[in-house]
Amino acid sequence: MIAVTIPTTDVNSESAAVVRWYVDDHAEVAVGQPLVEIETSKAILDVESSAAGVLLRTCAAGDQVKLDQPLGYVFETRDALARYEQRRAQETPSGDEHAGRVTLPARRRAEELGVDIDEIARSTEGLVTAKLVEGFARETNGAADIELPDPLDAPAGVRRVVLVGAGLGATQALDILVHDAAQHVVAVVDDDPRQFGKVIEGVPVVGDTDRAVTLFTEGAFDAALIAVGTSVPARTRLRERCEAAGIPLANAIDPTVRIGTGVEIGTGNLICAHCHFGVGTVIGDNNFISAYNSFDHHSKIGSDVATGPGCMTSGLVTIGDRCRLGAGIVVEPHVTIGAGAQIASGAVIVAPVPPDHAVKTKILTTAVVPLRRT
Repeated sequence: MIAVTIPTTDVNSESAAVVRWYVDDHAEVAVGQPLVEIETSKAILDVESSAAGVLLRTCAAGDQVKLDQPLGYVFETRDALARYEQRRAQETPSGDEHAGRVTLPARRRAEELGVDIDEIARSTEGLVTAKLVEGFARETNGAADIELPDPLDAPAGVRRVVLVGAGLGATQALDILVHDAAQHVVAVVDDDPRQFGKVIEGVPVVGDTDRAVTLFTEGAFDAALIAVGTSVPARTRLRERCEAAGIPLANAIDPTVRIGTGVEIGTGNLICAHCHFGVGTVIGDNNFISAYNSFDHHSKIGSDVATGPGCMTSGLVTIGDRCRLGAGIVVEPHVTIGAGAQIASGAVIVAPVPPDHAVKTKILTTAVVPLRRT
């Protein structure tokens, strides 16, 4: 059997989401046939079959899988697949009432999080996925009585900021805002209870977004900054939560950013080092713009957009709301990228991209070999 693996060198991601399968389980496949669409933090790509045979899928749409984890296997014949499944069935405990309904990634994730996979399976009649396991763990851990820290004090006269999201984006935001004398980060919030009580660069994680709303009504801070860098839906949802609670959004703009004449920048933008905004460029709200991005003159960037490092547009480019761009993308002048589009790393965009479409790039196989010494 040949494993179906993710052919990506995306070092910024540890896992990928299974978006959809193109081929049914136990179907015959050919060499080079697209099998499944997966999504990492930087790219959307199709995984093709490296062999001809019969497909066995080991994960489902919506599952989160490790980059080195097989998505399935291709067997040379149906008999070989049948023998494999018979052997696996014999290895499964006879008392496992949920056999065949719990995905392998879900079982592994349950072990990592220390939750009872049988209890989760009994709570639903559908397929038990890794995502379902993570949701169960959040609810279970959230029920525990956790003593939450309070926000930090801030110097008088500065704007007190709470970061929303305790991931790596929070460290990027803190690195930017340490240079901003007018703003001071006093706390971090995250909806994952496992983050509660942690300290990020000296700033405590004080609870979830519900507590952030409470703290804001108590006057404990003045504005929020969403520090989630890779998930556009999460950025959008968290912005809407802040708006509903009346919490203003703050900007975090690295001091190395070059802002041209007539540039307009909204609120809630996190803009990393060495970015460039040409004359007359307009930037919306709640965007996460990674390092070394360049948007040339009179371009327009919508709201709730996230980019990887090294993205570059010519002049008069329009990027709609809720777009996600990977790393190293180039956009030709006068091109419009529609709202909700997703652009894979390394793409060169020379024509309009319709709303809610994806631009994929083909990942080429590379090899690392020893240097030949003379």
